[in-house]
Amino acid sequence: MAELNWLQMLALQQELHHFTRALLAQGQKQTLTASELELLSRLYLQTEESTPLGLSRQSGMKKEAVSRCLKLLFEKGFIAKDRHPQDERSYILSLTESGREALRENYGPVLQPMYDLQRNMEKEFDMLFHLIQKANSQMEAAMSR
Repeated sequence: MAELNWLQMLALQQELHHFTRALLAQGQKQTLTASELELLSRLYLQTEESTPLGLSRQSGMKKEAVSRCLKLLFEKGFIAKDRHPQDERSYILSLTESGREALRENYGPVLQPMYDLQRNMEKEFDMLFHLIQKANSQMEAAMSR
């Protein structure tokens, strides 16, 4: 594949932004921001202990943004914080029952575009997300060098 010039690459980036904005279109009933939903869902799906630094690395969000978001989630009663036993500067995070309920209430409108896309694309949907996962892995590897 020939190297794309910067205008072509910019147009592709705009397509990607359009795609993600369409998937993250906020429903009227949502009470959480996209970042809050991201962190709550990561806490929900996590099988091991979650820390602010870990969430920052997993989500690709800056540490400061994660800290601000976690502070709001804590104030809303959606997460619990316990001091990390090996690192007094850090916390182990967990969802509260209120956080689980907020996640359930807010994810219907957020996931509907994904379900629609899956239904409309069928087999191509799996290929799309296989390629997205591959791209994410390559970008993470490049960032850790």
